Amino acid sequence: MPLRNTKGRDLYDLGWYLADPNWPSPNLTLLNNALQQTNWAGPELTDVSWRSVVAVHLDRVDWQRARQDLLPFIVRRQELELVERETLKKLLIG
Repeated sequence: MPLRNTKGRDLYDLGWYLADPNWPSPNLTLLNNALQQTNWAGPELTDVSWRSVVAVHLDRVDWQRARQDLLPFIVRRQELELVERETLKKLLIG
């Protein structure tokens, strides 16, 4: 089942964040607290696991809808290449 609430803007931001290796790791305490508040049934995210958990969720994104959501916000059409499952997975897990 696709994830209906995943926005193209969120995926673009994820790609932008992952493309710069100098960015710090996510604040896992804040992220885990937010997930707990939304009744997250998955495991607690760690420095080791968060990338693989996000990669699994990328398989459930409605990519056509996410890219359509992003169209009004991009300047150059090539930026859509950042919002593709395989591009983001490569950035996440290599």
